[in-house]
Amino acid sequence: MIEPKILKGFRDSLPKEEIIRKNIIRKIEDSLSLAGYVPIDTPALEYYDILTGKSGEETEKQIFSFEDAGGRKVGLRFDLTVPLARFVSMYQNELSFPFKRYHIAKVWRGEKPQKGRFREFYQADFDIIGSDSIGSDIETINTIINLMNALSVTNFKIHINDRKLLKSIFEKLNLSNYETQILRIFDKIKKVSTSEIENELFNIGIEKKIIEKLFNTLKIYDNLYSLQNILEKEFNINNTNLEKICKIFIDSGKFQYLKLDLTITRGLDYYTGLVFETFIDGATEYGSVCSGGRYENLVSLFSKSSYPGIGGSIGLDRLLTIFNDKNNLKENNSISILITNFSLNYLPLYFDLQSKIISNNICCEIYPDPEKLSKQFKYADKKGINFVMIIGEEELKNKIIKLKNLRSGEEILFKDIEEVIKKIKKEN
Repeated sequence: MIEPKILKGFRDSLPKEEIIRKNIIRKIEDSLSLAGYVPIDTPALEYYDILTGKSGEETEKQIFSFEDAGGRKVGLRFDLTVPLARFVSMYQNELSFPFKRYHIAKVWRGEKPQKGRFREFYQADFDIIGSDSIGSDIETINTIINLMNALSVTNFKIHINDRKLLKSIFEKLNLSNYETQILRIFDKIKKVSTSEIENELFNIGIEKKIIEKLFNTLKIYDNLYSLQNILEKEFNINNTNLEKICKIFIDSGKFQYLKLDLTITRGLDYYTGLVFETFIDGATEYGSVCSGGRYENLVSLFSKSSYPGIGGSIGLDRLLTIFNDKNNLKENNSISILITNFSLNYLPLYFDLQSKIISNNICCEIYPDPEKLSKQFKYADKKGINFVMIIGEEELKNKIIKLKNLRSGEEILFKDIEEVIKKIKKEN
């Protein structure tokens, strides 16, 4: 006998959790569709050189790769952005730009599993390709706000930064040669201690006084004025895109959702402009639930064309973990009905009634076998079904339908299925 077990970092999903996941996905899809985003899909497997085109050494270590039966080096996608770049380069003549897409699917990363972080997980990505306008940056941040509100998450902050601004700061500090290393080191700042970050910076050759100045600059700012003051005073930098974005959200009354955080770097090499990470208040230890940024030259890896792009990615499994731990998981509370089964001879009637109920967007199922009513009621109760419909020999003889509310215990008699449907719709 084979022992049933699951690989580390992977997990099964029971119906209760999967129902909630699907509900979240539907809300995300509805919100993005209403904002003009369209769905696409790409293969789980890609050629290894596609995935590693500009991912960085750290990401390459996390890719699940192998040689297929044809001797080709392939890998499971580690995110949905690189496949998007390949997708756009292949179908650019068939797409309308700016191209706004969303893609909700599983990705795989061979990183160390921990709470809220798995090796196989869902991402919900949304991107705008073909626009380098600051308006697209603003729309992306606004889309996150709308998505969080659609998911009934209100206690969140979007930490924003700009890689171009960081580049300017590094140039002023004569650290351009260390830029990539610094970005990757600071990308870990919310996961390790300050002293560990300082040691890593010192070990790559940065002087202690410069490290101190870096820490004084790359931090969370309580307001826009604080950031503007240090940029102008210390580096003679002003009128940045980051400042412009903040002013737009101040004017729109939505700045309470944002945090100016120059430690947000996003470790992936392809980000070139605005970058962001979203944290839920009281759950920051789980990490960001929606991250992303601008990637000016990603598509050019696979094409002579160069389409600027910006997008974000929601970690669905991380969201589910937070909701579960904070007791915010809610199943779909829509009304549902179980038609009890008294005889297989009654199945034609049962299926006819089920079709009429379902056509009115009411969830309805038929118990498969003519078991004892107590067993059928127990089944309904365990599944959280609201109503049980009873149509046996006596009900058929009297031409009635008996409906029992499992929550209140109330039993009501109806003359026809239309009356039942009207009652259920009123309850819903």
